[in-house]
Amino acid sequence: MVVLGIDIGGTMTKTALISQNEVSFKKRFPTPSDKEQFQRLLSQMIRDYQEIQSFHKIAFSVPGSVDQSGTVRFGGAVPYLDQLQLQSFLELENFEVFVENDAKAATSCEMKYGNLKGIQQGAAIILGTGVGMGICINGQLYKGTHMQAGEISFMIRDRQITGQDSFVGMGLSAVWLIKQLAELLKVDNEGEQVFAALKDSENESAKALFHDYCKQVAFLCFNVQTLLDVEKIVIGGGISQQEYLVQTIQQAYRELFTVAPIIKKTLQPMTIEAAKFQADANLIGAAIKENEDEK
Repeated sequence: MVVLGIDIGGTMTKTALISQNEVSFKKRFPTPSDKEQFQRLLSQMIRDYQEIQSFHKIAFSVPGSVDQSGTVRFGGAVPYLDQLQLQSFLELENFEVFVENDAKAATSCEMKYGNLKGIQQGAAIILGTGVGMGICINGQLYKGTHMQAGEISFMIRDRQITGQDSFVGMGLSAVWLIKQLAELLKVDNEGEQVFAALKDSENESAKALFHDYCKQVAFLCFNVQTLLDVEKIVIGGGISQQEYLVQTIQQAYRELFTVAPIIKKTLQPMTIEAAKFQADANLIGAAIKENEDEK
């Protein structure tokens, strides 16, 4: 069964036809800045995909929480999604439509097909415009009382709370990191170019920014471990395809166990690695949500 997957991000929207864990006919475009433009663009895009292949099901991955009716509650990095019931808004009455939070969708993908497969206690941290997390408890995706489990964008990382940067979602935004590094390294604001330049650069400011970012992500992983005692955390989002980033996070995490002897004596180190499906995990996971709801 082919499903049209639509991953609405704070910066970019990705679309593709999904069959199991196979992704085809991928497209990527800037997320519209307002609701009206969003409606026009997605309606046309759905028509375009129908010319490629017939499908009857559409699965959305979105920022913010999603209630049982498929209505988005607070759109996160895409505020106009708040209170939108996407099936009615986009006039998709002839399709079966399923909507899932982006981080939870990515976690579902990794649990079924990827690097969380077979893991009983785990998590996926998704680094994008904001930061999201999906939680696997006893082999099941945990959503919480209000479908808000894993909304770590709102976790405080600076107890002084001097501004939005004091919260994980803004302070650990991968989009913000790439933008800042691009300016320091004087390259285009594209992840591949930025990391290629960073590896060979002697720019101390860029290196310090990058290492501090990775250290902060490692702190976040460590804090999640102390709360949930997980076996593994996978790092997702487009930036996770950069091995240098994941390796630096792993190193910073290992160094935390040398801070005090009691840490090493008390805590069992977990595994941190890149999500297998990286930037495609949201798309695939939203389609998994559709398949599970169908049962």
